[in-house]
Amino acid sequence: MHLLFAVVTAAVLMVVGLAGCGGDDGPRLSQAEFTKRASAECTALGRTSDALQQAQAPGATGEQVSDYLTQAAGGLQDLADGLDALRPPEAIEADADSLSAALADYGDGLQSLADEVGSDDRFQDALGANQDLVRELNDIAERAARLVAKLGIDGCQLAA
Repeated sequence: MHLLFAVVTAAVLMVVGLAGCGGDDGPRLSQAEFTKRASAECTALGRTSDALQQAQAPGATGEQVSDYLTQAAGGLQDLADGLDALRPPEAIEADADSLSAALADYGDGLQSLADEVGSDDRFQDALGANQDLVRELNDIAERAARLVAKLGIDGCQLAA
């Protein structure tokens, strides 16, 4: 279960840079400018990744795990908000919006997982007790990864 969640985490972190695309103000960006700006926003991924790693630390339990998961969920939402003003080219707007929705769902799922962590639970315990949610997160990550590949945004991908 831990390995599966780690793979999901990596997939989400690969695609998180496009969260919230499709703002309504200003002119549409060219494909190149959209890619450049979305990639620049990916620098915020470090906080989310760090929080997820801390949640998985061997000594983290209960409130610590929950707090780290909440931080990761918040990091995804902050990134989505920061990118929401970007206006992708019309040709990719639907895919960018679908990706944004998937990432928002993933952030919500992480928060739901954080809310379910018991007082003595370790990260592994939370995963094991919430297998349906973990499966949903896996499905969301797969959908988001397909959209990233389709959009061709390489700057937001992390090495596996």
